Amino acid sequence: MSDKDEILKANDNFYSALATRDLKAMEKVWQTDEKAGCVHPGWAIMRNWETIMQSWESIFDPQDQVDIKLSQVSLEISSDMAWVTCIQEMTYIKRKPVTFNISQSTNIFKKDTDRWVMLIHHASPIIVSSYRPQVSSIQ
Repeated sequence: MSDKDEILKANDNFYSALATRDLKAMEKVWQTDEKAGCVHPGWAIMRNWETIMQSWESIFDPQDQVDIKLSQVSLEISSDMAWVTCIQEMTYIKRKPVTFNISQSTNIFKKDTDRWVMLIHHASPIIVSSYRPQVSSIQ
């Protein structure tokens, strides 16, 4: 599998773990040390895997059903680092009322010994009234 395919697969695995609220799958995606960083929409940056994992534990509600759609996905690779940018549209189906949010996300991956792992996830909220969806292919 090419680096491009591996990185996009790792990115897909991240969003699959997020959608299914699967902490074990989430942990498999990440670099699990003090270098990891995460910014949830509206939050300050968290550093180190333990803090990030605790944030996912507090966010994940097993009663939630989340539908995630990605658009404007773009990938850049430079040696053993890569970054994926995308728009993530999340619909929380089982909440009353149903909740919808949109974020601009940047996911930074690092080539580990034999796989690509997420080093940084940064999601910034987009105001829904200003959002203009675009159809694009991976560049």
